[in-house]
Amino acid sequence: MEARRQVELSEATVENLKTSSEVVRERYRRGLRHALDLRRTLSDLAGAEAVLQQRRLVLDGTRRRLEVLLGRYPAAALSPGLNLPELPEAIPAGLPAELVSRRPDLMAAERRLAASYSRYTQAKRALYPRISLTGSAGTSSRDLENLLNGDFSVWNLAGNILQPLFQGGRIRGGIQLAASQSEQAVSAYVQSVLSACAEVETALAAESLLAKRQAALETATEQALAARRLAEDRYAGGLVDLNTMLDAQRGAYASESQLIAVRRQRLENRVNLHLALGGGFAGPRRTASTTLTTPTEGL
Repeated sequence: MEARRQVELSEATVENLKTSSEVVRERYRRGLRHALDLRRTLSDLAGAEAVLQQRRLVLDGTRRRLEVLLGRYPAAALSPGLNLPELPEAIPAGLPAELVSRRPDLMAAERRLAASYSRYTQAKRALYPRISLTGSAGTSSRDLENLLNGDFSVWNLAGNILQPLFQGGRIRGGIQLAASQSEQAVSAYVQSVLSACAEVETALAAESLLAKRQAALETATEQALAARRLAEDRYAGGLVDLNTMLDAQRGAYASESQLIAVRRQRLENRVNLHLALGGGFAGPRRTASTTLTTPTEGL
């Protein structure tokens, strides 16, 4: 993990600066360097030790949080891997847009949309009379007979015919309300889809940009480490001044630290991409089969 790699880099940095400070101290003892050089190297060493303790603090907190997630007591005894894992397979070309349909938030938005349409359909049905002959034993072929035979079911029939007429205003208001709610559900669903696509596009763009950044940092780190070694050797031989060596050391450590960070960022971005897609790169496990009709007719 990144926290452990940053600690290891800081430890290596401290050891390297200790060696450099001993070289400067020896040259100062022999009268070859000024006290200013020695104090600057000691200052850099103390600063590196402070960074090391800060990174150890981050690693300690990370270990305890991981232990809590694993259901263990947070004793910071967990030993993470020495290196960051390699990225899995490359992102394939031509990923279908339907992949995002697996996302739980889109599934929920789709079901809310379908439910709103169902409520609209039910509201429209309330506008029409409902004929019910529950008080009669007859079938549909005996409806007229039931109306004429004095059965109490005729009152049930009349009530079901007239009730929607008397409450037409309230029922139409309910229809309009259901239609408005359906429009809101459509808007929310579209917004959810757009947000999901934005997350996917952002992760895909970051994948490319972070890969290029990592490649550049790998080259920069390689050159910075070579420059550091050369500057240290030349300083020991009295061929360059202290500023040159210190600048080369700082540049090398900064490049290595950034390289570790960008490797972690690429792994984190790949996780974000899978979350945005609702899973891996394989096809969706389900297909949308619900046919939705916009509730605008009949108003």
